[in-house]
Amino acid sequence: MQENNGENSIGGEEEEFSLPEDEAQATSPENDDKKGRKGGKKPVAGAAKQVKYFLLQTFRRRTGGEYSELLTRGVRSTKGVNRAYPWAYFRLFVMLFILYAVFLLIIRFTGNELFGPAVTALAATMFNLPFLLLMFELYPQRDMSFIFVLFVLLVGGTAACVLSQALFATFPYPNEWLAAVYAGFFEELSKAVVTVAAIVMARKNTPLSGFIIGAAIGCGFSIVEDMGYIFVLSNELPALNLTTIISVSFSRGVTAFCTHSIWTALVGWAYCHFKRHMFNALNYVVLAAVCGLHICWDLPLSYVGRIFVCGGCVIASLTAGIVVVVMERKAVFRTAGITKAPQDYFKQDKLTVNERHYLYWKHWGRFTLALGAFLMAAIAVVYCYIPFRETYGTETFDDAESFVEFMQNGEEFDYDPNRPYNTHDLSGNTDEVTVNGTLSQVTQRVVAGGDAFDYVYSVFYDAVDNTYHYMLSQIAVEQVTAEGAHIKYIQESLYNDGRLYATFFRLNSSVTGFNFESDGKITVFIYDASFVRDLGEPRYVALFATFAAVFGASVVCYIGLEIKSRRVKKLCLTENASFAE
Repeated sequence: MQENNGENSIGGEEEEFSLPEDEAQATSPENDDKKGRKGGKKPVAGAAKQVKYFLLQTFRRRTGGEYSELLTRGVRSTKGVNRAYPWAYFRLFVMLFILYAVFLLIIRFTGNELFGPAVTALAATMFNLPFLLLMFELYPQRDMSFIFVLFVLLVGGTAACVLSQALFATFPYPNEWLAAVYAGFFEELSKAVVTVAAIVMARKNTPLSGFIIGAAIGCGFSIVEDMGYIFVLSNELPALNLTTIISVSFSRGVTAFCTHSIWTALVGWAYCHFKRHMFNALNYVVLAAVCGLHICWDLPLSYVGRIFVCGGCVIASLTAGIVVVVMERKAVFRTAGITKAPQDYFKQDKLTVNERHYLYWKHWGRFTLALGAFLMAAIAVVYCYIPFRETYGTETFDDAESFVEFMQNGEEFDYDPNRPYNTHDLSGNTDEVTVNGTLSQVTQRVVAGGDAFDYVYSVFYDAVDNTYHYMLSQIAVEQVTAEGAHIKYIQESLYNDGRLYATFFRLNSSVTGFNFESDGKITVFIYDASFVRDLGEPRYVALFATFAAVFGASVVCYIGLEIKSRRVKKLCLTENASFAE
């Protein structure tokens, strides 16, 4: 059986992807290693051949019919099994990565933070969605569509987030060690409850369907959590910290497939695999193991300790996930009566590569262009990661007094932090806010020590006593610069372990964030935006030259292969015309 790549149409129109059911079932040599052992071949050679074929299938040209079959699987085609190698997940990852790099460059060159949410969303989905699509492509049955999987991701992931946050709000953790325990139990229990509910409502109770549903819910949970971490950690600066965005997105992205997604997938698989479902102790053993992995992952250990513990969690999670997928896929194929691939399967693959077919050259031309775009995106991400335009420094303070002095540039302010509202002197009232005719907020200005202070009060009306109650909610100081500009600084409060550490006015605009050390000291991060781009800066020149070289090479290769494709097409048409005569 020769696989239909759409390369037998000289006119250039791609044929509809349609294979007989019995042939479509035999599109993978997963059991070819058994055949190789029977024929005297070494298992290593058989495994190497499968890896080679996997790569060929990942990068070969795909027809519109194959895209249609993937997107309509479970909708239009629901019977039979599928043994095609995964391929769409890699294309999805490349597309998301290139878009991610484009938006990073926009922020880097323009400083426009309006593109921050787009970068955050792409960073959170760049690894999670391709992994979920890979799991869907490995799902051999055709009774589930990717649209359904995305629906489970959105609804199930949201429901798991809501449930877990309700548990965190009900049972606050007292310290960082118990925080890891609470996170492990609350989050995994929330995802498990939602996974079981989704399996029951969808009536998909096969082991692999439970695995996919669990993976979708875990993936949705992971996307929401990753977006939150990226957003919170990258907004410490006056402008978005692209270095933090990139480091967090990649550190959490590369571990996405071995944490939330795979943990919840194992819970969904166990629920469907073991009989008597909720009454089987093995289900709870798997759930407890998953909770244990999550707790170990979040433990507040030293840097070296975290490497060893998290490394063990990765190995355990991936091993369990791979074993489950391989085992259940073989069970599905065995039930369908498929035991091995065709004897001449690898030989047939060579027949599909007709070097004289113009579509062959057109495909590799487009592949070269896509590869160039991917490499340029990688260079762009490296460029955005290196702080060309700014430099950073730190200052560490032992006490709150020295910290406040640094934040206020050594200035002291004569203000009353507990000042009551002066109902006798309303001449200082500068702003009043009313809601339905009732006063809700008022600002009084007081001049003290040469500075003007604005005290903002929240106003509450007591209908019984017919009186207003004023509560001080904010204090601001206004200063006039040497150029005559009026700048207002709002008082900030900084807490450490739930206790008030210091109150201050942030006159030092170079400070970007704070970090409390374990010994109670506070480290201040300082930002310097005075850098003027220098085209002679070595790192900048090296990246720019590499970017230009990749761009030029990919365009030249694409044009050359496109010309080759047109010549071969013309030659084929000429030969066909001569044959017809």
